[in-house]
Amino acid sequence: LLGVRHHGPGSARSVVRALDELRPSIVLVESPAETTAAFRWIGDDGLEPPVALLGHVVDDPHRAVFAPLASFSPEWQAVRWANAHGVPVEAIDLPLANTLAQRNGDGALADELFDEGGPVDPLGELAAAAGEPDAERWWEDVIEHRGDGLPAFAAVAEAMSAVRAGRVGSRAELQREAHMRKAIRAAAKAGHDPIVVVCGAWHVPALDVNAHATSADAATLRGLPKVKVAVSWVPWTHERLATASGYGAGVRSPGWYDHVFRHPGPDGVARFFVDAARVLR
Repeated sequence: LLGVRHHGPGSARSVVRALDELRPSIVLVESPAETTAAFRWIGDDGLEPPVALLGHVVDDPHRAVFAPLASFSPEWQAVRWANAHGVPVEAIDLPLANTLAQRNGDGALADELFDEGGPVDPLGELAAAAGEPDAERWWEDVIEHRGDGLPAFAAVAEAMSAVRAGRVGSRAELQREAHMRKAIRAAAKAGHDPIVVVCGAWHVPALDVNAHATSADAATLRGLPKVKVAVSWVPWTHERLATASGYGAGVRSPGWYDHVFRHPGPDGVARFFVDAARVLR
C-alpha cells in the first residue's frame, strides 16, 4: 500500500522507486473504476500532461467530474511505469456510475465528490504535532524533497493511522474504501503477487483487507444507484492544479512542484533561482 499525496513530486519519485524494487504483477490505482480503459494512453507521446480525466453522465452531460493529473502526480507515474513494463494496471475507486448517481457533479473536481468526510487538513494536524505551523513546508521537507521509496510509505502509513484513530468515515468514504478493498481481493484471487496499490495516504489504514470482512464490504456496496457514464481525456493547466483555484486536492505552487520533480535535490533548488532570474531578465 503506497500512500501518496496527490500531485506530490517526492511521492511520485518514491512510487517509481518502490515499483522498481517490488516488481508487482499488477498495479492498482485510486481512480474511478471506469478510468481503467483510459490509462492505456498514459506514456503515449500524444498525451502530454497536465491533463484531466473527464467523466460525465451520458444522458445528462452537465453532471460531470474532472480528475486532473500532472507529470508529477504519483498516479500518473504509477500508470506510466505499469504501461512501460507491460504490467496490468486497474483503477479501483468507486465507479462514477455510482458516485454521479448519488450526487449532482455539475463539473466538479474529483475531490469534491470523492474526498468527503476527511479531516479539514490532515497534513496540518501532522505538522502541528511536529511543531511546524506551515503544513505545506513541513510536508515538502519530510516527503516531497526526498523521494525515499518504501521507507517513506511506511512512515506515511504510520502517521495516517494515528490521524485516523477513533474516526468513523462518512458514507461516501466507507463506500469508496469498501470498493477498493473488493478490488484488492479480486486481484489476489486472480493470482497476482505482489500487488501494489497507489492511493491517497489517508486511505492506507483502511485498505488492509484482512482487517475488514468481505461480507461487510458487500453489504456497504449493495444496492447503490447507477447511471451510464462516459470517460475521456481533456487538456488541463498547472494553474488549475493550484489550491488557489479552489481545487481541494491542489498544491500551493504547481509550477514549483513540476520543477522539483524534474530537478530533485539541492541542485534543483539552485537551478530554480537561475531559471527564475533568466525569466525576469
